[in-house]
Amino acid sequence: MNASPPPNELMVAWRRAAEHFGATAASDIALQTGIGDRTLSGPVTAPNGTPAWLRVMRAAKAGGRTWEGSALAAATLGDEIPRPALIGEHEWSGPSGSMFQALLWERFTGRVLSQTPDLSEPVTLPGTWWTELREGLEHLRRTAVPEPRRRSHTPGFIERMPRFIPELEDLDPTVPEWETSHCDLHWSNLTAEPLAIIDWEGWGEAPVGYDAAVLHTYALPAPETAAEVREVFADVMETEAGRFAELVISAEVLQASERDDLHARLLPYVRRRVGELLASR
Repeated sequence: MNASPPPNELMVAWRRAAEHFGATAASDIALQTGIGDRTLSGPVTAPNGTPAWLRVMRAAKAGGRTWEGSALAAATLGDEIPRPALIGEHEWSGPSGSMFQALLWERFTGRVLSQTPDLSEPVTLPGTWWTELREGLEHLRRTAVPEPRRRSHTPGFIERMPRFIPELEDLDPTVPEWETSHCDLHWSNLTAEPLAIIDWEGWGEAPVGYDAAVLHTYALPAPETAAEVREVFADVMETEAGRFAELVISAEVLQASERDDLHARLLPYVRRRVGELLASR
């Protein structure tokens, strides 16, 4: 999360959304801004006294994959997948022409595993947590993605992967198999005590094993946890499809490393992992 003060327009929109829902917030609340200053989030109390979480997103226009994702997940996914419940949704146009979307969520009670998507140190989690995560992802995998929601990766991106991993110049760009996935399963989107999977704006179909590959990639700076991910998800990560999914997220990190500090931090770890994956081909 970005610790800089939130842009005034987004702050005004967040306060407006709280008023719309009849939610209350502390006067000295510390709100969290997302990457690119396009989201603003913070704790509130719903009208019935329930602890809640209010997230406002700003976009040039309404619609699209991320705009629709969270509400679509709330309407489509079963309760077997541990996640906060969506309480309310509101959209409006701002004076500058920007569109705003407010989502009011039940506040999760667990602790977020990392303040950043990547890990700087190992996390210790009980076997029951891993079992619940696997079970939740299995339920997700069996859920059909509503039409016409786009897949996570375009054919164009898959074809461009050799630009970031030159050793893949002979890559067959055909994705081995697709499955319903969270598509952003990193360590700041997971909680423990209890488990909750949060931030569903990007969910949809992704290459088989992509969720495990993302979780593993962002754990690479903490080798003990990365090894645990490989063990828990060995049935998919040690397959051709799983290795393909790892190469996909690796190419994404290599591309993004030129744009932001998070992926620049991951760069040496991902390069080393790509070498291991290519050696096993």
